[in-house]
Amino acid sequence: MKGKNIKIVILGIILIIILGCSQKDNTKKAADRGIDPHKPMSWGHKQTVYVFADDNVWKYAKGHLVNTLERLRFTTENEKVFVVKRAPIDNLDNFYKFNNLIFFCDLESNDPVSTYIKEIMGSKVELEVTENLVGMYTKENVWANDQFVLFILGSNEPNLLKFNILQSHNTFDLFKDKLFDRIRRQLYKTSIYSDNSFKAFPWTLNLPKKYILYKNDTANNFISYIARLRNKPDRYISVYFQKIPKEGFSRDWLKETRKKISWKYYDEDEFYDKDVRMEKYKLAGHQGWRLTGRWQNKKHSVGGAFQSFAFYDEINGRAYLIDNSVYHPDGEKLEALYELEIISSTLKLKTAE
Repeated sequence: MKGKNIKIVILGIILIIILGCSQKDNTKKAADRGIDPHKPMSWGHKQTVYVFADDNVWKYAKGHLVNTLERLRFTTENEKVFVVKRAPIDNLDNFYKFNNLIFFCDLESNDPVSTYIKEIMGSKVELEVTENLVGMYTKENVWANDQFVLFILGSNEPNLLKFNILQSHNTFDLFKDKLFDRIRRQLYKTSIYSDNSFKAFPWTLNLPKKYILYKNDTANNFISYIARLRNKPDRYISVYFQKIPKEGFSRDWLKETRKKISWKYYDEDEFYDKDVRMEKYKLAGHQGWRLTGRWQNKKHSVGGAFQSFAFYDEINGRAYLIDNSVYHPDGEKLEALYELEIISSTLKLKTAE
């Protein structure tokens, strides 16, 4: 018990610093103090979220939390963005260094998780949550580096459960942003191509050099790169543009253009309309469309997942298509698609031509 009490005191000091400041709204992100050389790296699957919640809170919060975080992405198989697992508070020692954690606290409850949080959070936080009825706080690197912790508090159980529902999209975005940040930091540890590498095109891209040239058709405004590493998915990224009137740019342009370039440049890749989804999407500051789904190649009896982004450059009268394609028959493809999206989002149009 003495060791546990010391740990509670230490955690309490951390949380007082994290949570003990006024908040103008219901969500506050404390400043990231960066990497601490005295802390270990967080561990576990980076898309698993461990949740500490009392029995009754978990009973009613679980469904909404699972629906929120375990969203499906349409690839060759429907892949979950995150996986939610409950963690026992009496076994905190085995869980507190994992990548992603959520703590639920009902101020009126004397159950173990809520009691634990109340013991360590301090009177200032309790007063704040009591006044606001709810509170959501985030903190990075609490017990380990590259860790993300979310605290969801309510003045009573109904308020806590309602807040969990109302903040569902925010909860998802917080964890997705952290996942993208992890992928981005790992991705850009290596060098990237200089802007001069794309001098033949009216755009630049922050492309890591692990991606090598796959197809180059400058005369027809197309170029493609591939990253192929052992035990990793094959990842393709291509950029294509076409000078057309604005009224010619549409959802159909994206779909039909993707069909043409994948057939021509990827040796007869194709997709069926029943295997894709279309949605409005913003990429690299440009509002447009995203097409996602499955591709197949009858010629080589293979298939995979892809996503294509399209937007219109009104200044120069060009429609752009940035295509991401993944081939990995033995494993998941979602993280590779996220990596490709991160790279695609660095696309910049040149101002002078």
